[in-house]
Amino acid sequence: MKKKLFVTLLAASAALSAAACGSTSSTATTAASASTQAPAASTQSAESGTPAQGGDFIYGLATEVDNLDPFQSTTADARSITFNIYEGLLKCDENGQFQPAIASDYSVSDDGKTYTFTLRDGVVFHNGNPVTTEDVLYSIQLAIDSKITGYDNIDTFTAPDDKTIVITLRTPDGDFPAEVCQAIVPKDSDSNGELAQNPIGTGPFRLSDFEVQDHLTLTRNENYWGTPAYLDTVTVKFIDSSADLLVNYQSGAIDGFVANGAITEQVDKSTSVINVGNSNAVQMLALNNSAAPFDNKEVRQAISYAVDSDEIIDTACYGYGVKIGTAMIPGLTDYFDDSLTDTYDVNDEKAKELLADAGYADGFTFTVKVPSVYQVHLDTAQVIVNELAKVGVTMNIEQVDWATWLENVYTNRDYEATLISVDGTIASPTSFLSRYVSDAGNNFVNYSSSDYDSAYAAAVSALSQEDRISGFKKCEEILTDDAASVYIEDISNILVYTNRFGGFASYPLYATDFAAIYQVQ
Repeated sequence: MKKKLFVTLLAASAALSAAACGSTSSTATTAASASTQAPAASTQSAESGTPAQGGDFIYGLATEVDNLDPFQSTTADARSITFNIYEGLLKCDENGQFQPAIASDYSVSDDGKTYTFTLRDGVVFHNGNPVTTEDVLYSIQLAIDSKITGYDNIDTFTAPDDKTIVITLRTPDGDFPAEVCQAIVPKDSDSNGELAQNPIGTGPFRLSDFEVQDHLTLTRNENYWGTPAYLDTVTVKFIDSSADLLVNYQSGAIDGFVANGAITEQVDKSTSVINVGNSNAVQMLALNNSAAPFDNKEVRQAISYAVDSDEIIDTACYGYGVKIGTAMIPGLTDYFDDSLTDTYDVNDEKAKELLADAGYADGFTFTVKVPSVYQVHLDTAQVIVNELAKVGVTMNIEQVDWATWLENVYTNRDYEATLISVDGTIASPTSFLSRYVSDAGNNFVNYSSSDYDSAYAAAVSALSQEDRISGFKKCEEILTDDAASVYIEDISNILVYTNRFGGFASYPLYATDFAAIYQVQ
């Protein structure tokens, strides 16, 4: 049985991708190369069961999904759902490789700038219309207009015939195969309009019912070009507290949900499977590099030395979690530089020394704005309050609702510090590192470094995998040395589900593959 990491992370925007952990109580994680990790949870597996065709899987989701437009959606939970509705020219598989989807194959020029895609025969949208080159060209323009990562590098895109799409980039981009996983939608679809509530894609499921603040229902796409889904339907119920999720699960009203360490102790393990895995997001104390005193590198470094990631994992995350020291997730193993993990191991004396050098020998006071609905970030903030007090720094916690956080913190950048997790829209290092380029629209921490900009540009344009890896690790090194923010952990994700189901598949990005799930005979 393939085990799925159900991740509930909220994002500021599908294109901008700032995410908060979606469970309304603390969650947890395990992974290869984890430096802090809880003992494996007891599980009851349905691995030996035979997949049955049909049935309905009912999934409890702690965060509200109100927009299913792949270009404008406001939550990563929406992306986990639209993963099943939409497809791009290519799609990511469980190994992080990019496979043909709406395109049957593609080629890349020797200079890495020109991509030529051949459209697959027989692909139709959920409305029954065949996918054409006009639909693809329209979707590419939508992605450009929506400022989707990587699409600003497109120089030209044409359809020389009714089966071929040619995209030429301004500069080589080794991540472009990941970027063309962006959804293809019908020509003239009203982005941020009808797609928000009535999405039309080519994926293995279509939306059949959507009641905002209550539930949505996905129905198997009987005309799917690829391997069809096992399940007839998937119902996603919006249940806004972990306690209510547990009650619904115990009563049989839902078949699975994301839990925290404490909740799993109340689950009947004889009838449940408990999977622990990466959330593939970076929890960080984000520091506004344009706001005093965090415009001072020594202050940012001092805060990094004072924050104890191990204590946060043990206290706020029940002992589950992957400690990190930079802006990359451990799940992207080729690119994650684990040598940076312990750069800022707790050193209160060093923190005090740096504060004194920066002119803050007596400390200072600042406010951290935390989205009020995400308990894990609130719990983390409480731990950090005590840690910073040891070096004479007072951190006040201001709880804000999600809409206020998006407007004031993310968009207007009116804040000193915030606690949040950032996820990637694609399984690519650029998805995590592009936000630190000085003029990036999603650079909400206002980080600015000409050295970083140059290193990032070199890494993106590198043609060999070896040069890409070393280039992106150089970017991570710069971010860590500059203490652009305090990088804490990849928060874990604990999925609880009844052992009547199997087939959960793991991806190195935020994705919920409902098509792989089946009832066990």
